[in-house]
Amino acid sequence: MSANVESMFYVRETPWHGLGTKVMEAPDSEGALIAAGLNWNVVQEPIFTGENEPIRGYKANIRDSDRKVLGVVTDRYKVIQNHEAFAFTDELLGQGVRYETAGSLQDGKKVWLLAHKE
Repeated sequence: MSANVESMFYVRETPWHGLGTKVMEAPDSEGALIAAGLNWNVVQEPIFTGENEPIRGYKANIRDSDRKVLGVVTDRYKVIQNHEAFAFTDELLGQGVRYETAGSLQDGKKVWLLAHKE
């Protein structure tokens, strides 16, 4: 896809690349995750060599919805789930803040959320 967009939503005004799902009203974080195609979790799993030996100190980040490998990280890497990353802004909704767009880039390796203060 152009602009490396895997999935996304936008409110009212179509972005320059024309991709994503249009919604007329800004959703809360749960609705934003669904509209943007981000209602999945990351699970960490051990990695093995071709000889089935564990590769110590590293894990694979895998999307639970389709088992897509998002990357390889060290054991110290802490996953922040999409719902955790978005939920903090719910406290601001109704105080002049609304979601404008959210989505994923590069096959889910990067996610974003854009909120706007009116």
